[in-house]
Amino acid sequence: MTTKEAEKVECLLKCPHCGEEIPYENVSFCPKCGKSLEVQQNLTDLVLAAAMLTIISATFSAGLGYLAFDRYISFSSYPDLTLGFLVVGVLSTIVSVFGIAGGIFMLKRKQVNFSMLGTILLLVSAVGNYITLQYYRLQYSLQYGFMEIALFSAILILIFSILSGIFVTASKAEFA
Repeated sequence: MTTKEAEKVECLLKCPHCGEEIPYENVSFCPKCGKSLEVQQNLTDLVLAAAMLTIISATFSAGLGYLAFDRYISFSSYPDLTLGFLVVGVLSTIVSVFGIAGGIFMLKRKQVNFSMLGTILLLVSAVGNYITLQYYRLQYSLQYGFMEIALFSAILILIFSILSGIFVTASKAEFA
């Protein structure tokens, strides 16, 4: 291995401001331009938090969709009463796919617009599911605690989506 190759292997970090390679581990400031390296780490933490919150929200949405489909199938002999379950199931399942894809794009720091779309759709889904459940006031949603589970899931999806959107907006500079 040549000396230049050994130097490249030892380089742990690049300054986000001037591009200088920094071969030291615990450095807070760039030796060339003197600017702080801590900002980059904080932004990276925000992107990771946003991605995880989006994926967790999408998982709750998928679980809610599954439960709604289960209620729809269980009470399918009453089509007028179970339309709300079908709406919640379809909405939650479709949106969870976008949410998971958005979270993956966040982790890769690509496609900020698609990442935000996944987060916004999760937010809209939580509100839409809440409105649907309240509108239909499903007779069978009160059985077996479905209404409580649905509301708990919708509230968590809402909170996590809002936080994720804030974190992505704050760290937009990291996306390609």
